[in-house]
Amino acid sequence: MMNDQAAILRQKMKQKTNLQPVFNKQHAKTLAVVSGKGGVGKTNISVNLAIGLAKLNKKVLLFDMDIGMGNIYHLINGNPSFSIADFFTKDIPLPNLIEKGPEGISFIHGGSAFSELFEWKESFKEKWIAALNQLVNEFDYLIFDMGAGASKESLNILEAAEGVMAVTTPEPTAITDAYSMVKFIHLRDRKKKFYLVCNRIDTEEEGEITVGRLKNTIETFLNTTPVVLGLLPEDPLVRKSVNAGQPFTIFHPKAKISVSFDKLVRQFADVPPAAEETTGFMSKIRRFFDKKKG
Repeated sequence: MMNDQAAILRQKMKQKTNLQPVFNKQHAKTLAVVSGKGGVGKTNISVNLAIGLAKLNKKVLLFDMDIGMGNIYHLINGNPSFSIADFFTKDIPLPNLIEKGPEGISFIHGGSAFSELFEWKESFKEKWIAALNQLVNEFDYLIFDMGAGASKESLNILEAAEGVMAVTTPEPTAITDAYSMVKFIHLRDRKKKFYLVCNRIDTEEEGEITVGRLKNTIETFLNTTPVVLGLLPEDPLVRKSVNAGQPFTIFHPKAKISVSFDKLVRQFADVPPAAEETTGFMSKIRRFFDKKKG
């Protein structure tokens, strides 16, 4: 059934050959989910966020942007035929890469064991822009699960996304790395909207201290105020859900972490967009490549 739905969606998108500008049309909200280091649960949060938004009747496309090391499909027990690397290296249209996941979410696999050294080329620019331009008209949300840290290949998304969700844990190195990532992005776009999530907390107090410290540091040194979205408890059910190939909000919807996550999703969905119109995503993507070319 999921493959049939994906095929229908791909066919529908192929029929839209006239890529009109997004500026006068309904368009997706864009979010990059980041962490300064691996192992903080960023991908798990990305997947469950997509599912939570889908439960609110939103059309969501989740990109696994950890090209060559993607693992989103492990969390939803999927078996994708292609990855986003195939879009760049084999010229397979982006709509053909879309797979269907739980609750009707759509996702694009990042690929695994990618042996080639991947580099953005000038020839990628126009087809990447055209493909994204089409997708922002098909979905309510585009969520980009970024690889740990930052790379030159991911800069176009980090600079263009309307919002950035920084995931940390109470571990001091995770907090430091999360701040470094926020600073890195903020210095490139001082109007960027940031969201903070603290994962794997033992107590509410520990979580409040962690996000309070990170929020205060960002406000003091970057002169911007992030939105604290939620504190997520350490829960052994998360590991069990990963082993079962299911997102934890589906595997055990009444678990403490699932209840906390539901509140996080609803707060995110209710947060008003930044003052700047969200149509800026596509124009920023194009400006990024124009700047790099110059």
